Amino acid sequence: MSPTILDRSSGRSPAEVERDRILEGLLEARPALAAHIAHGPSGALTIPLASGRHVEIGRLPRRGRARWVVVSPAGEGAMVQEPRGTAALVRTVLRALDGAADDAGLPVHRAC
Repeated sequence: MSPTILDRSSGRSPAEVERDRILEGLLEARPALAAHIAHGPSGALTIPLASGRHVEIGRLPRRGRARWVVVSPAGEGAMVQEPRGTAALVRTVLRALDGAADDAGLPVHRAC
């Protein structure tokens, strides 16, 4: 069964299914994030940092269609990254959290 047929029969939009896959990937990589990840009203996933800032995973209209992006703190501003695919998006979020881990008080797991 193709994902399109499954999505229609479940009554959920493809974006909701993709968001759930992203969430599953994040929680598989770092189960401790379950206590930190919030769902925003737009459907975005946010992970707050101790500084009051956050990492956000959401959809942004780019190049004619909505694409998943990761917005993370960078200096006084923010960095927007557009990874291709769920696995790349999860890795991008984890790198952003590792970069802000001291600030966030979140658990860090770095490969040696």
